[in-house]
Amino acid sequence: MHSSSNHIRNILVFFFGMFFILEFCFYISGALFVLAMWGLEYLDFNALNPSISDFPMRLWPTIFNYIHGWWADPKLYGVSNSLKLWLSFAAPLCIVGTVFWNLRHILMEWRPFRKKEALHGDSRWASERDIRKIGLRSRKGLLLGKDQRGYLVADGYQHALLFAPTGSGKGVGFVIPNLLFWEDSLVVHDIKLENYDITSGWRKKIGQEVYVWNPAQPDGISHCYNPLDWISKKPGQMVDDVQKIANLIMPEQDFWYNEARSLFVGVVLYLLAVPEKVKSFGEVVRTMRSDDVVYNLAVVLDTIGKKIHPVAYMNIAAFLQKADKERSGVVSTMNSSLELWANPLIDTATASSDFNVQEFKKKRITVYVGVTPDNLTRLRPLMQVFYQQATEFLCRALPSDDEPYGVLFMMDEFPTLGKMEQFQTGIAYFRGYRVRLFLIIQDTEQLKGIYEEAGMNSFLSNSTYRITFAANNIETANLISQLIGNKTVSQESLNRPKFLDLNPASRSLHISDTQRALLLPQEVIMLPKDEQILLIESTYPIKSRKIKYYEDKFFTKKLLKSTFVPTQEPYDPDAARGGGVDTVAEDVPTPEEGEQAAIAHEESAQEQPQEQHGDGGGYEEFGDYSQDYDYGPEDEYMEGLDDIEGEDEPLHKEGLDDIYDENGYADDHMGDGYPEEEESAGGGLQDTDYDEDGEPYHAGEGGEEPYGEDEMYGAEEGGTGGRLEGEEPTDSDFHDMDYGYEGEDGESYHAEDGGEEPYGKDEMYGAEGEATEEYTTEAEEFATDGDLQDDEPHEEGGGEDAQPQRNDDEKQ
Repeated sequence: MHSSSNHIRNILVFFFGMFFILEFCFYISGALFVLAMWGLEYLDFNALNPSISDFPMRLWPTIFNYIHGWWADPKLYGVSNSLKLWLSFAAPLCIVGTVFWNLRHILMEWRPFRKKEALHGDSRWASERDIRKIGLRSRKGLLLGKDQRGYLVADGYQHALLFAPTGSGKGVGFVIPNLLFWEDSLVVHDIKLENYDITSGWRKKIGQEVYVWNPAQPDGISHCYNPLDWISKKPGQMVDDVQKIANLIMPEQDFWYNEARSLFVGVVLYLLAVPEKVKSFGEVVRTMRSDDVVYNLAVVLDTIGKKIHPVAYMNIAAFLQKADKERSGVVSTMNSSLELWANPLIDTATASSDFNVQEFKKKRITVYVGVTPDNLTRLRPLMQVFYQQATEFLCRALPSDDEPYGVLFMMDEFPTLGKMEQFQTGIAYFRGYRVRLFLIIQDTEQLKGIYEEAGMNSFLSNSTYRITFAANNIETANLISQLIGNKTVSQESLNRPKFLDLNPASRSLHISDTQRALLLPQEVIMLPKDEQILLIESTYPIKSRKIKYYEDKFFTKKLLKSTFVPTQEPYDPDAARGGGVDTVAEDVPTPEEGEQAAIAHEESAQEQPQEQHGDGGGYEEFGDYSQDYDYGPEDEYMEGLDDIEGEDEPLHKEGLDDIYDENGYADDHMGDGYPEEEESAGGGLQDTDYDEDGEPYHAGEGGEEPYGEDEMYGAEEGGTGGRLEGEEPTDSDFHDMDYGYEGEDGESYHAEDGGEEPYGKDEMYGAEGEATEEYTTEAEEFATDGDLQDDEPHEEGGGEDAQPQRNDDEKQ
């Protein structure tokens, strides 16, 4: 009210001042006109011969007579009345305009009726004029609240930050109303998918493509998104895209993570180069958790090294050249970082893509990203990959003519996603790419705990609109109170005697200006539940009311049935590649049975289902091709990978054509990574193998020793057959022929010979070295790991007293 009265007073003063100025100018212009006239007035002056001192006194009646005659006689001086009228106004306006133009800076600084500057601040609540001045009465944009005159709507792509404690109404007051109001593309971080249930039907009705990506949904009800589908096809950009994903999954900066990132980049680039390979994180997991990952990667370089990306070749080769323990550490680090994608639900939801983030500006698309509260921490790496990759794609180039839409990221409970580097740095420039952020947090301590003080200030300073509900802690209340500002108030102080106040002269009244916050911290905490504070740069704070969509007909009429979401079947990599489950023999012949046992095993392999080995789950792509290809002398094979493309190249030069069948898949005898006739429970080659002509042989018979798992060495005379002399046996060494326990002579033995039983992979012995499972043999069959029985005790001593017994169910 005070401001309106000041405006009225200033307008009246302006008009009165202009009136007097115009009269004065008209008087001056008339005088000048008279002095310039040739005629009777000039002759009268000469006849009267007035003195200079009498001239002003005679000038006024002369001008009055002139004006009277000017308008009384239309033909006087031969000038029409219309021209006389124009000259009467034009002359003074020209004079006044000239004076004002030359003195404009002084007049603008003068402002005699402007409000006195406040000593301690002049903050106040914004008026309707202030609200309209900053454009909060738009017809489309982002809903920020409402007041008595309507909704507060901000057009453009400035960011917004909401401080809203749990249960304060942020969903009903901001999230849902904006999902029913925003017209362009939208990405919603939708915990519990409540927003999808309420708003997806309306967004579908207005022509939006609606998707729900809920990767951990137990029943597989979700659309799919695969981050690897959108890697650039350009060689240079391809490496850049993969490296960004690697940094998101493994952000730690130490040796093991650096090496794991390098290997991850190499494996992903290799998968992208092979058409028949599935391009997904799940396939990376299956590749790295195969039974013999080192050997498989070596085969990759040996067979298709020239066809994959040079960076893939370089990174994989650097990994293979490391020592065993170092390789093991790198693989363990990478596998632990990719543990999430070993989940079949996550693997399925990220094996393909139903929507393209790069089209969000070309088409109106809505994506609800669902995650339940119990999965917030576990799915954090996947959520970070999606959001940061999406914003990175949307900000690669300025919007073109064929990209008319913007994108709003509605990030409910934003701090639960962890540190998002792309958001922290991008909030300063997202606006120029038509990308808008609406971040919802509970209090400032959440941001400070993740992004520290500098990061929190970055979000605050780059958010044009900052909305707060009643705060739930003093730190947030103090910050809001400081942002609202202070005002100057008058303080009265009355002094008088405490007793017998009979003398007025003894009283004193002191009035002074003092500072007071427009809204004290305790007032921010005690803010009514239906009120909110809106802080906007370059304007006064706005006190408004919350929106309740369920009480507003504008929103309730938009509540429609939610859209359909497909159900995804668990991802089957074998079916995706067009192959079935590989098969191996149930019983593996002993070395003593020789060639006849090997032939019988080969015939039975076609009728028995494969047992899945190790962590790879039966998804191994690369196996042992030694029975079909001659790798040359062992001292020439894999000498630091220097000879892979050199003169000492292995004899198989036909590449993938010799390794895969006509459908592009590995032959049956290569599918499991071992020779078909021998099944290795430990992941390495066994003592029974085949020479170049396909004939079985044994190390003890003078045959050339096959190559082992990692080091590719054979057995010299008297050697250990696939293991360095003196090296302790590993799990992969316990096959049909094995060795004694640590501290013994390491000589080979068999159960038939009465030797001690070997320590197999299936925990054959207890803590004291005594057998806990029966390990039996028959005359012509040798038990494998899968044949060990858990229901029969082992008889100590072995030898001939340990009669072999095979369970009938196991045979079946």
